[in-house]
Amino acid sequence: MAATISGKISNKLNVADLLIQHANTKKDGCLIVSNGAINWHFYLEESQLVYATYSADPLDLLDNHLRRLSRQVPSISSDVRTQVRINFNDDSSDQICPDYQAISWLVRTNQIKPDEAAILVEGITIEILESYLLVSEGTFKFLPKSAHLPVYSKQTLPPLLQKCQKRLNAWQTLGPAIWSPHQRLYFAEKSPGAAKLSPSKVQQLQKILRGFSFRHLGVLLNLDELQLAQNLNSLISDQVILLQDPQPPFNQLPRLATRASAMTTATTHHSADSNAALGTIETSNISQKHYTIACVDDSPAILNTINRYLQDQNVAVVMINDPVKALIQIMRAKPDLILLDVGMPWVDGYELCRLIRKNSQFKKIPVVMVTGNTGLIDRAKAKVAGATDYLTKPFTQADLQKMVFRHLT
Repeated sequence: MAATISGKISNKLNVADLLIQHANTKKDGCLIVSNGAINWHFYLEESQLVYATYSADPLDLLDNHLRRLSRQVPSISSDVRTQVRINFNDDSSDQICPDYQAISWLVRTNQIKPDEAAILVEGITIEILESYLLVSEGTFKFLPKSAHLPVYSKQTLPPLLQKCQKRLNAWQTLGPAIWSPHQRLYFAEKSPGAAKLSPSKVQQLQKILRGFSFRHLGVLLNLDELQLAQNLNSLISDQVILLQDPQPPFNQLPRLATRASAMTTATTHHSADSNAALGTIETSNISQKHYTIACVDDSPAILNTINRYLQDQNVAVVMINDPVKALIQIMRAKPDLILLDVGMPWVDGYELCRLIRKNSQFKKIPVVMVTGNTGLIDRAKAKVAGATDYLTKPFTQADLQKMVFRHLT
């Protein structure tokens, strides 16, 4: 059996060259590059790149690309995306990553065709490479191929890396304010610049700028996130749009370095007409539906926190603090999403989830378990009970908004 190859990355070793060097050895396997808490995985076969992923929530990455593809492939429904997360959300030490396993499952179950899987693979690979090319130090190891990997796409590295570097260069001209595609956008309606916008534009921004990242907002608007950032840069310069740091684990990804031309670009964008910058958003089909979320928790403090976190989110929160009466109240509310605390007296969250799933009208409603338990046994219990997802206590407003984005937008 071939030995594992490992080493350190320094300023003398360009990460693009590192990837090409391992491809040129014509050895099939996986190059793993580590920087801090993030690992990048590159699966190589016959000197070409078969797939790329990273450890920063790969299923969120896949979900974004499934959403984009669903506009051309109707079979990729919300139910299918939910099933992907249920089936592949467990931690795994396998060399074949859970997101690629999920893509293979979608092909095997005829949810998507192999050529549609290739579209997913190629889109994800570009996004992964963009973050990887920002790595300046770390460690690497190459693991020889140890398992069969279904192949949907093979990409030649030099032109692919060149394409990704070109996009990175464009991102870097938007600095220093914009330093990550995962930064979250909020509308500053009391800013002087907001007073220059028409009332319809103000209303529009209030509805869509609620803490979504460039990545997530691009998915919702069906726009490339780079194009979105370029169009909104003047509003960011005018502080009409405020940026907050990425939520974990994306805050651990390398930051974009500001290029020398960034100041000139920012000045040019700053003088642009703010209303004109919204042109692409104006054509968006982002849903304005108002949702109902039922929250079941015996703690009034938790219920009030959830209610406060979801203010101005186009949702109505039904707060239920009696688990015994919860099922009747849920049936009355007919929610679009249910949040269930696990540790409640008389009826725990798992039992309540089972009771909810027995009702035909709630078979497909997302049920999220809110729990302080993060072990595999607890996840398995939630899955058996019929839960769609889980939210770990203590959670932040960003964590809760991410859950709402995942299951309701």
